[in-house]
Amino acid sequence: IYPGIDTTPLIDAPVAPGHIQAKPLRLLYFGNLVHHKGVHTAIEAVGVLKQQGLKNSVELTILGSGHPTYEAQLHTLVEQLDIKDRVRFVGKVPREEIPSWLKRFDVFLFTSIWPEPIAATVMEAMAAGLLVIGTEVGGQAEMLEHGQNALTFKAGDAKSLAEQICSVTDALHVRTQLALAGQQLVLERFTLKRMVDEFEQYLANVVNCSI
Repeated sequence: IYPGIDTTPLIDAPVAPGHIQAKPLRLLYFGNLVHHKGVHTAIEAVGVLKQQGLKNSVELTILGSGHPTYEAQLHTLVEQLDIKDRVRFVGKVPREEIPSWLKRFDVFLFTSIWPEPIAATVMEAMAAGLLVIGTEVGGQAEMLEHGQNALTFKAGDAKSLAEQICSVTDALHVRTQLALAGQQLVLERFTLKRMVDEFEQYLANVVNCSI
């Protein structure tokens, strides 16, 4: 039984003013700032884009908090790559504000480098209408289909992530198609109601078998 989320707040959240724009492409990471989440890969990818002369075509916002040492490393990495004008650290925000924050961005970067279960952040980003560019680690391999409902890259590979970001920087139509497919996937397979219904059916079957 797949996990599920309450999609209503994510779909109903008002769209931020000026949401539709050509550039820069607004990238978002939100979640815990710990090494196994691979947030450094997102920053390194922006560094790769800078080397390719594409720095001004993207901006990355990092939403969340975590281990102080790792957070310091992320800030240092931004300075070393000289991309302070392209990367913004917001810190932790109240959980109830997440839907409105998501509506301000175009792409969610799922950068995890460990085989974690299906991530709630991926489901939430998709439900909110963002294109997900992520790693097919753990449970995500059962969700993310490259070129169908998302774009994928090898875990820890900043160059590969940069390539995927670059491929949709000027492709609004492609971004929209993939984002809509991702949203539809969540609405069909990863809602809280569907999860509860399946649990109830499972328990009913167990009770019937034991009688």
